Amino acid sequence: MIFNGSLVHPPLSKELAGLIVSKAEQVSGIRVDSAKTDFVRLRVAGRLAALGLDDFESYNLYLSNDATGEELKKLVEALATHTTSFFRERRHYDWMARVGLDEIYSKRPNHCITVWSAAASLGAELYTAGMVLSEYQDRQNMPLNWSLIGTDISDRILKRAISATYSEEEIDGIEEVRLSRFFLRSKHKKDPSQRPLYRLVPELRNKAHFQQANLQNANGLDGIKADIAFLRNVLIYFEPAKQKQVVQNVVSRIRPGGFLLTGHSETVSLAGKLEQIKPTIYRRI
Repeated sequence: MIFNGSLVHPPLSKELAGLIVSKAEQVSGIRVDSAKTDFVRLRVAGRLAALGLDDFESYNLYLSNDATGEELKKLVEALATHTTSFFRERRHYDWMARVGLDEIYSKRPNHCITVWSAAASLGAELYTAGMVLSEYQDRQNMPLNWSLIGTDISDRILKRAISATYSEEEIDGIEEVRLSRFFLRSKHKKDPSQRPLYRLVPELRNKAHFQQANLQNANGLDGIKADIAFLRNVLIYFEPAKQKQVVQNVVSRIRPGGFLLTGHSETVSLAGKLEQIKPTIYRRI
């Protein structure tokens, strides 16, 4: 809706917000508080505009009548929160560099180590792990075999991750030595005032594979076998029963002796499958 040249979002009741977010939760497991109507309204308003609809009642009806399920996927993408940054929760990467990689390689020296970011978002988490692996390889002074895999429910976000291109704000906090080694800086010859973009070097991009996946029902997870899996700040978006299913789906794809890394506010328990070795760090039994 346009009023005096500005975009105006139609009103959204708590009840209608609940109906809309419940449809997304049924297929993704992602829980959104429908009481936060402003959040839902802002996230979903773009879908109204894309479909040429005037109000949320029409959108809810459209969702109910969409036999293809395509709009439901777009709704999930609109509601999903993608918060990520390079070297976020740095202690995990420090642990990888000092302890985790040594332990894995000492048991399987010729093994191809696979690091999996289960909710990869824009790829910063996974590419950070790639930097740590590259630096570890340098310290060993020998070639090592490793790969990266990222999964996310949002196809749109995965395309950003695959591009591996970031703004100055998104790479804020990365030390200059790492910027020089792992990023290519764009040059704007026609417009020097334009802010530069930073793209990961091919050395890292070529190690990474991304695929769309649903952590709740395991669609898209076939074939994944990881030595280290990141499942950080993801479980908070699921109800307790669904959290357990997500953990099972991820842990079953970690090789015995491999590791699961979770967010600092998340605790997991899977009897007979995991042992906690540090806060937020678990070993697959």
